[in-house]
Amino acid sequence: MRTTWDLETDVLVIGYGLAGGVAASIAHDGGSDVLILEKNEYPGGCSIFAGGSAKCVEDAEAAREYLTVLSAGRVDDEVISAFAQALAENEDFIRQLAQVNGAELKRIPNTQGSYPYPGRETWYSLRIAKIPGFEGFPWMRCFLSPAGVNLIKLAMDNVESRGIPAMLSTPVRRLETDDSGVVIGAVAEKEGRELAVRARQAVVLATGGFEQSEWMRKQYLQGMPFFSMAPLTHTGDGIMMSQKVGAALWHMWLVHGSYGFKFPEYQLAFRHPFSGYRNPKRKMSWIVVDKMGSRYMNEYPPAPQDLPHRAMEIFDPDLPGYPRIPSLMIFDEVGRKREAIAQPLAFPGYEYNWSEDNSAEIERGWIIKANSIAELADAIKERFPENEGRMDAEQLEASVREWNMCVETGKDRFNRPPGSMMALATPPYYAAQVWPIITNTQGGPVHNAKQQVMDPFGQPIPRLYAVGELGSFFGHLYQLGGNIGECFTSGKIAGQNAAKETRLP
Repeated sequence: MRTTWDLETDVLVIGYGLAGGVAASIAHDGGSDVLILEKNEYPGGCSIFAGGSAKCVEDAEAAREYLTVLSAGRVDDEVISAFAQALAENEDFIRQLAQVNGAELKRIPNTQGSYPYPGRETWYSLRIAKIPGFEGFPWMRCFLSPAGVNLIKLAMDNVESRGIPAMLSTPVRRLETDDSGVVIGAVAEKEGRELAVRARQAVVLATGGFEQSEWMRKQYLQGMPFFSMAPLTHTGDGIMMSQKVGAALWHMWLVHGSYGFKFPEYQLAFRHPFSGYRNPKRKMSWIVVDKMGSRYMNEYPPAPQDLPHRAMEIFDPDLPGYPRIPSLMIFDEVGRKREAIAQPLAFPGYEYNWSEDNSAEIERGWIIKANSIAELADAIKERFPENEGRMDAEQLEASVREWNMCVETGKDRFNRPPGSMMALATPPYYAAQVWPIITNTQGGPVHNAKQQVMDPFGQPIPRLYAVGELGSFFGHLYQLGGNIGECFTSGKIAGQNAAKETRLP
């Protein structure tokens, strides 16, 4: 057991994204001294890239009913009830936090639950529309909207207004326990040396997921390979640290993600541009086919950036391999001119602007073109070795013919909305490889209704809490905006309970 420390605090928060910032602020309001340690050189985590809408509910009981179906038995009733109740309090709580900087909040219309389950109507989204005088961080660029950046600004302003110190570029390497297994602090690294920090009350893990850990992706996800657009610092540190002190894990298989693009020139993946809730009248200019040229999915499901990756993960032992990883996005000249097929998100040093008409990406060789579908099949075999030469010209031609008939009839066997359909009939034709893409992971240490980390025998690990996407609530289906809503609910619950822990002498 360690007896010497470089720093001491009451509550140590590891990770400075939205959930970590909220937990730190609420623990401070409970009377605790708080210190934040952050691995990256700036705050934000995945939240800074978010569309920025936090889920709230009008009625906790209706939300509980919806969440019970959404969870499919993978979450305890007590945790479901606590989450539902906190979501019902979320708008008032966020408005309270917004008093620090006058942030303007707006309810977003038509943002009920993503799926047709009982209680769907009680859900809605709350967004920070504007923060007076704030025009963004000089080190951060957001391609979707400023809403995710505004979330982190809200968290930072609350932290800074309370005088809570935050040490950046300070990765935590391990947790420290006493001889009976009580978590009493952590050891970090700062400028090449160890920094031991004692936590007299509790440690709150807010380190995010394992999006950028290749080893964890291989162990916990069915399909291979997955790529991610999350910060490169998200390598599952909190998962491993919690395991070391006895945590059980849950929801490791579930990711919030879709299909998109990955190129050797860039460490981050790029997502396709259809985000948020499905608009059944918005035209989508492409179809997706497997390595042989067969279409197999609804390219535009109710949550376009959430479920499509699941259809890609099938394994065929007769190949052997994954016939749908990578897949091919197929579109024509009309589709090429319509809009960019990708929507990159980026952080400093990894920015990329995708051309509106996709012409620059054709020049780069990321998108290939041909004068006919048969020629496109041949070009795919030549240009994309990952396709393993399996593309069948006759099959691809048949898939395109079938698709064009679907467009004519307005009926698709994969249930794509008729209003989204566009024929593939104007040469030249184009193809780009698409892969399973992770926006963020949901797995991590199991937590109870108090956000306490649990061991495999259902007992809380003393003085250890987890918040945000680190062991998220979601274990079967993800609710759009749910992780942002959960950052507020879990941060509040963990902060309150951490501040109630008896101070160690």
